[in-house]
Amino acid sequence: MEELAVIVPVASFEPLSVLKKSVDCLLDLEKGDLDVRVTYVLDLKEGADDRLKFLEEMPVAVLSRMDNRGRRAGAVNDALAAYGTMPDYIALFDVDSRPLRNFLVECVDALRSNRDAIIASSARFVTNSDENIVTQTIAAEYFFFSDVYRIFKMVGGFNQFNGLIGVLNMKLMEEHRFNRLNESVSCEDLDFTQKAYLSGLVGVFVPETLVGEQAPSSIRDLFNQRVRWLTGAYQGLRTYLESFLRSKIPVSRRLAWFLALTLPFVAFLATPLVPLYGLLLWQRYGLRRGIVRTFGLIAHLWLITLCGIVALKKQVIGRGVEWKESRRSEV
Repeated sequence: MEELAVIVPVASFEPLSVLKKSVDCLLDLEKGDLDVRVTYVLDLKEGADDRLKFLEEMPVAVLSRMDNRGRRAGAVNDALAAYGTMPDYIALFDVDSRPLRNFLVECVDALRSNRDAIIASSARFVTNSDENIVTQTIAAEYFFFSDVYRIFKMVGGFNQFNGLIGVLNMKLMEEHRFNRLNESVSCEDLDFTQKAYLSGLVGVFVPETLVGEQAPSSIRDLFNQRVRWLTGAYQGLRTYLESFLRSKIPVSRRLAWFLALTLPFVAFLATPLVPLYGLLLWQRYGLRRGIVRTFGLIAHLWLITLCGIVALKKQVIGRGVEWKESRRSEV
């Protein structure tokens, strides 16, 4: 029987209520013919931490850390280092991830059927979409990227699953020496994906399942998140542009990578196209809600452009990007 290890990093600011919902969701996942074990990597709070007590009473493994070295990448690396024998697959989730019950089995089936696939994942949906205009807009953005994933599945584009939320083939990771995430970059997920594609591996989109996650619920949290993401995009271009230009991977894949990393910096140029996509939003959400989301997406494009300017400025003056606490919703 093949083994699958689920790893969930939990930052020190994550609330117990959201952690409880995570445990309920992940323990309810279908396992199929897999031997599944769940590990939470908990960055402890100062003083007593009731989250640790809760996890110790659950049928999961717990790895507690007294610091947040490497943030999410460091937590994953620590979990992998703690395994005596590496599993066949690892699934990475955030504490707010809410995958459908068939997520693991569908992603593993996709990996089994494609020997070059190092990660399999699905479209995302926003679990707190009705909270306010910010979360409604991000839900519409995720709807758009679901369509992009489906197009890339047909043409073999560059699939980047934020956070590496999905299932990874551990044998391929070890074979290509990807069994550690880069703790020094702003976006370890993007760095990992770029190295994988340059090695001839791919990420596969699985349309038969979904995974939910929380969207930032304030402009401040959204701004901080996107500045970090665009810093990662800049670092990717700076580090891997020459390698992608010289690589032998398909031109469509190289072009998709380049556009994925560069277009956000000039996102405002897509403003005239949003009303056209708004027709799909109106069909999905209804006229009034569709119009709200359409205008939200237009504002979002300009916000992303501003985030790109800020990210570039920080790189020019040599300032790093800090991980900042985000408020969680009770979902």
